[in-house]
Amino acid sequence: MDIKSFLQFLSYVVYFLIVSILTYYMQWITVLFVGNIRFTAADSFPGDLSRSSLVIMSFMFSIMHFVVVTIYLLLHHLLVSLCKIKFHYKIALAFNTVVAVSLIIYFIKVFLY
Repeated sequence: MDIKSFLQFLSYVVYFLIVSILTYYMQWITVLFVGNIRFTAADSFPGDLSRSSLVIMSFMFSIMHFVVVTIYLLLHHLLVSLCKIKFHYKIALAFNTVVAVSLIIYFIKVFLY
């Protein structure tokens, strides 16, 4: 393996590692945020969150995550291209889309069931 292909492999590993860490923390922040709203809503009028607001929050947080990760993708692509390393952003964009859809499904399962 030559140095150029190793750096390309390393750029993918770094990208997917950072996206995985961002996804993990975003998932926990969202769960804690909604749990905090449910905790404070139980003490006051009108009570707990409705199902529609939970679905909206699930989509909102997942789309916000997708935007943040896509911005990171563009920055990563820019930094790697400055070092003359080939980075196929379509693979990473497909990965971001799969992660966003998975988060939506996960949040709907956690918040609604």
